[in-house]
Amino acid sequence: MFHQLLYPRQSVLVVASSDGKANATTVAWITPVSEKPPMLAFALHNTSLTLDLLCTSMDFVVAIPGEKLKEAVLLCGTTTGKYIDKFEEAHLSQVKAKKVSAPLILEAEANIECKVVSYTNAGDHSIVVGEVVEVHAPEEDKPAHPLFSSGGKKLFVLKQE
Repeated sequence: MFHQLLYPRQSVLVVASSDGKANATTVAWITPVSEKPPMLAFALHNTSLTLDLLCTSMDFVVAIPGEKLKEAVLLCGTTTGKYIDKFEEAHLSQVKAKKVSAPLILEAEANIECKVVSYTNAGDHSIVVGEVVEVHAPEEDKPAHPLFSSGGKKLFVLKQE
């Protein structure tokens, strides 16, 4: 597939909630698209529960997982929240966000709260564009070490020296 030529890519967890139901899914197709205002875009499969939830709530969180969340990222990317509680199964703790209804992930290295600006169909996926409204980042002396995907089920951290 052509998209394999674009790996490695950073893997994140996108979290959405609506009517008391929260879900997290793994996304590697994510990119910043604007600095002023700060916005990012990502693709979700059209059958995704997370897509349904964020289209209802019109907000979401992007959680930046580190190496300790490798197994959780794999679980969230290979199962559906339609039948299981991914937070419970992956041992992820929900924390109330400041500006959106979706929860932050306590174990993540960073969390980005976003409001949906738009979403549009793009084949078997939908492209979601969100405006960043709050950032929960590590202190400067503790930089994040995000996970990267080489495609499939291989995740790794780029170590900086």
